[in-house]
Amino acid sequence: MKDYLIKFGDDGRRGATYAEGIHYFVDKKGNVTNGKVKVSDLLADGYVFVDTADYLNLLGNNDDNKEYCRQADGSFAPYVAPDPTEAEQKAAKINEIKAKYNSQLDAMVTARVKATMLGSDTSKIDANYKSTLAAMAAEIKNA
Repeated sequence: MKDYLIKFGDDGRRGATYAEGIHYFVDKKGNVTNGKVKVSDLLADGYVFVDTADYLNLLGNNDDNKEYCRQADGSFAPYVAPDPTEAEQKAAKINEIKAKYNSQLDAMVTARVKATMLGSDTSKIDANYKSTLAAMAAEIKNA
């Protein structure tokens, strides 16, 4: 039962972890002896003893390969990521827009380099590049 000593974050996810037999010791009666850490200080700081089965779930070493987290009642359940914030959603949308235009812009840059090397006129490529950039910027602004 006292296999690991873990500090959990506000979201219930595993934080700093200390292992029995490495950082502290537990005898057959369940008595704890300090090792590299002072267990009473860690417990006072909010650390919790966790057994090996629950620890493996916290790591995602289970049949579902899902990371577990500690619930408010002290039980463990699969971690459910919070919904993305508005800023995260906007950043994702902007990245989608950039990805949509990047291949076009890269192709134009390559074409311009080739045209320049051949001494050809690049004005059409330049105009197309600028209009594509403007379209991308407008789409990003409206994202």
